[in-house]
Amino acid sequence: MSFATRISAFRFRMAAVFALIVCGMGLASLATAAVPERRVALVIGNSAYTAVPPLANPMRDAKGVSAALKRLGFEVVEGYDLKMDDMTNVVRQFAQKLDGAKAGLVYYAGHGIAVGDENYLIPVDASLRSEADLDFRAVNVQLVLRQMQRDERVNIVILDACRDNPFAAQLAARSRAVTRGLTPIETQSASGILIAFATDPRATALDGERDGHSPFTDALLKHIETPEVSITTVMDRVRADVWEATGKKQKPWTNSSIIGEFKLNPTLKLASADPTDASAAAAKAINAAVPAPAMPAAPVFDRSQVDIKTWEAAERGNSAADYRAYLDAFPSGQFATFARNRLASLEAATPPANAASATAAATPGVTDEALKKEVGTAQTETAMKLDAKGRRELQSRLRAAGFQPGKLAANFGPSQRKAIQEWQKSRGIPETGFLTALQATGLREQSEPAYQRLLADEAKAAAEKKSKTADRGKTGTGKATRSVNDAGEEMYQRDLARERGVAYEGSSPATPRRGTTSTGYQGRVRTPGDTGSDTGGAAAFGSIIGGAIMGGILRGR
Repeated sequence: MSFATRISAFRFRMAAVFALIVCGMGLASLATAAVPERRVALVIGNSAYTAVPPLANPMRDAKGVSAALKRLGFEVVEGYDLKMDDMTNVVRQFAQKLDGAKAGLVYYAGHGIAVGDENYLIPVDASLRSEADLDFRAVNVQLVLRQMQRDERVNIVILDACRDNPFAAQLAARSRAVTRGLTPIETQSASGILIAFATDPRATALDGERDGHSPFTDALLKHIETPEVSITTVMDRVRADVWEATGKKQKPWTNSSIIGEFKLNPTLKLASADPTDASAAAAKAINAAVPAPAMPAAPVFDRSQVDIKTWEAAERGNSAADYRAYLDAFPSGQFATFARNRLASLEAATPPANAASATAAATPGVTDEALKKEVGTAQTETAMKLDAKGRRELQSRLRAAGFQPGKLAANFGPSQRKAIQEWQKSRGIPETGFLTALQATGLREQSEPAYQRLLADEAKAAAEKKSKTADRGKTGTGKATRSVNDAGEEMYQRDLARERGVAYEGSSPATPRRGTTSTGYQGRVRTPGDTGSDTGGAAAFGSIIGGAIMGGILRGR
């Protein structure tokens, strides 16, 4: 073999080796990029409840979400129609798998309940007779959150658990702390958390058509696999779809402290290598080693900045409508508490002239369907801010509607609570004995004609009573005046008769008994039988007086 041939062979072998090296580097990069950071999910769907009617869609909803998460690369721990022990077991499995994961996600569909500031997920075998049962027969959401927050990672909790809940109606009559829907979960205490509810806190979500999905999960499945979209954008799109699909009756709620963007379906940017063209691969490797010129960063959508700008606009407008608009956009925003306080102040500063008419104007009609979703509690009644006058008005309206609240009182006692329960029963409302603002509006609308007649009758009765009292006062004064005048006249006539020395007959046709006048005056009163003796006495008395007078006159001379 000639020297030239050997050189050519050597060059060919070196080119082949270099190509293999570049190819290997490309494949290694491909493998590295193709393995994303570990992400773990817990998915639970409870439909077959035993103590209350079963739900149609939670199991189907959960299975759809589980399949989508698996396609997105999540390790999924899942369970369906779980009893209490089974639910705690899958939560424990989820907690174990979270070790070393960079993202954790929980999806739950089924019944949930809120008591005070705590939210509970209800297993299918739960039988809740008192508030204390929740600690032993339900799973506290905080238990799940604690497992997720043991390490620093992105944590997402999605709860489609705000359905019309018979457990809440059962417990509301025994506990004032039970409310419908779920209680807001704050995320300010820790970063990297997103909480999503199927509807606003303390509101009821729809379960959807049978053999389908709930409106919330249907929208979630539509958007959850969209590439290169952050989780906050996904939830914004879900909110918009649910709002439109339910005719603006259900609005999903989210609260997030995630810094930056977390994408459920990021596009994997894979390194490439062409094994058939070593020179092209080398060129690509060289180009990759040369840094590209820096480009200005694209503006990042900062929700907190939008929150601030929206609040500043509401402050400048300083109207109830502006503050409501802010709260609609940011129900748990940085300034939500201030917005609610200012809204309450503005509404209190301009009270309607007639509370009933104002409520009717704001709510053109209260349907039975809307009332049946209302569960009255001590909290809902306190939020109405009723004063003594308002409570008496509602008691009068109950009476006008045919119920018996007893004597009007400044506060609701046992008889008033019983009347409220009877009215709630007549309208198909959970019989808690406590009112909500919507229930008070329904009572006002129902009782308005009879209530106005009752007010008119009471006003008429009060006017008649006042008139009779005035007439009695006038009659009594006239009689007393005549009595005093008659007595004075009789005494004058008696004294005049005595001075004249004649008998006093009296003003009455009947002859008064001796020593007593017709008015009851005690003294000696002349009668025809006493003429002789009394006349002599009077004459003697006159002589004495006359002599005294004449003696004085003569001595004066």
